[in-house]
This record gives sequence, structure tokens and C-alpha cells, in this order.
Amino acid sequence: MTTPTFLVTGATDGIGKATALALARQGASVIIHGRNAAKLAATLAQLCDATGNPALHTVQADFASLAETAALAEQVRLEYPALSVLINNAGLLTDHRQTSIDGFELTFAVNVLAPFLLTTRLLDTLKANAPARIVNVASTAMGGGVIDFSNLQVERRFDGWQAYANSKLMNVLLSKHLAGQIAGSGVVSNALCPGLIDTNFFHTNTLFAGGTYERLRPGMRPPAEGALVPLYLATDPTAGMSNGQFYVRQGRDGRRAVALDWDGRLADQLWKYCLGCVERWL
Repeated sequence: MTTPTFLVTGATDGIGKATALALARQGASVIIHGRNAAKLAATLAQLCDATGNPALHTVQADFASLAETAALAEQVRLEYPALSVLINNAGLLTDHRQTSIDGFELTFAVNVLAPFLLTTRLLDTLKANAPARIVNVASTAMGGGVIDFSNLQVERRFDGWQAYANSKLMNVLLSKHLAGQIAGSGVVSNALCPGLIDTNFFHTNTLFAGGTYERLRPGMRPPAEGALVPLYLATDPTAGMSNGQFYVRQGRDGRRAVALDWDGRLADQLWKYCLGCVERWL
């Protein structure tokens, strides 16, 4: 890939930051997204100092706001027309039910609707720069996910981990559904689980209190290793031929595609539901 431009969402911490750092070291043009201006500035300074890469940029938006997400997409479209890789990494895990600025359950808003809207708004730009890629960071937590359209906003029986698992299942279904829509366009859409990575997820809520984090920590890997599968899907030449797949880690440096029991009708229903949610910002 020749001097591609990458957009990495949620790139001021954890896997996103490690991904942006690795791309910067490769000499790529990298757009670093975050919601906090001070953290964005600090991350930019750190990555510039570490790599000497002059082609690093920042964009700011709170994914709890669909208006800000749409404005971000428009900014990227106008200021970075060479965008060829979108890495949807930003995510949220909460221990209590909250709502977004637009009234959606916050996990659903940040993990599902924001990347759905961003991807939809940037799709024409990606197609114009084909071959291009969309990389969706999900999780094998999706195995416990449930899509119940009568309770999609988890207004009943809220559980933070369940809401997260639901959102990751939605990410994978939407990624696969999009892959079918864009087949042959020169753009590919794939999803992945980065593995059990030690990130702020485990420190910003109470879901892993009471010794749970300490029990899990021996099996965790650092963010730099969590970035390996996203980097593969974003940069490896062979990954450019993959579309609609779900990848998991294999060993430290490897990865493999996992066959999923694909429910196309459910994915289509979810796609239409999300379109209805974001319609006014399209």
C-alpha cells in the first residue's frame, strides 16, 4: 500500500493508540481520533516524538453525539480526501445504564451507531480511494450477545457486560452485512477480536472489581499486542482480499478467520434499524 491515509477512532488510549503508533512508525498518514482535546494533543506529541512522522493529524468528536460524529465524517471527507483505511476502534463499557445526547442507550450509541454513521458517511471517500479497507474492532464477547428489538436499548434488566456483548455482536453483523453491499467496489469490510488486552476498560467501571481484574490479568496482553490483528487487516496485502470475515488472534503474532453462523435476515433488520436511528444525520 502506497502512503495510505488511516483514520483510527478511539486512538488516545489502549489498542487504538497502539495501532496509531505502529502505523506512524510505518510512515503512514494517520488521523488520530479522540473526544478529549488535551488527550488528543498529548497523544499527538507522544507519537510525533516516538516516530518523527510529520503526517500525523487529530480530529475530535464525542461518539455519544451523532451530530458530532457526522461533523467528524464531514471534516475527514473535506480535509483528508485520500482516506483509504477506516479503523473503527472506539468503544465503551459501562457499569450502569446511561443515555447519549440523542437519547440512545450509551453503549449502543457509542459502540454501534457512531461507527455505523461514520462508516456510512465516509463510504464514498473510501470507494474513491479503492483499494480501501474498513476494520471493525469487535470481540468474542459477541458470543454472549443477544439482539432483542423489543429491548435493544436495554431499558429492562440493564447489565453493562450484556450491553457490551450485544454491541459487539451488532458490530460483527453490520460489518458482514456491509461487506455484501460493497462487494466488488474495491472496499472490504472485516471485523476482529484483538484478544484479552489490558486496557482502560478494566479500570473505568466496577464490573471487574472484587478481584475479577486481578484474576484475569495474568492472561491479558499489552495494547501493542492487541493492535496486531487490526494492523494485519489494515495493512497486510493478503488481508485486502478478505471481505466479510471475522478474525481472532492465533498465538502472539498470528490470526485466523473464524466461520460464523451467519443470520442474514437478522443483520438486514439491524441495518435498517440503525439507518432509522441515524437517518437525520446522513
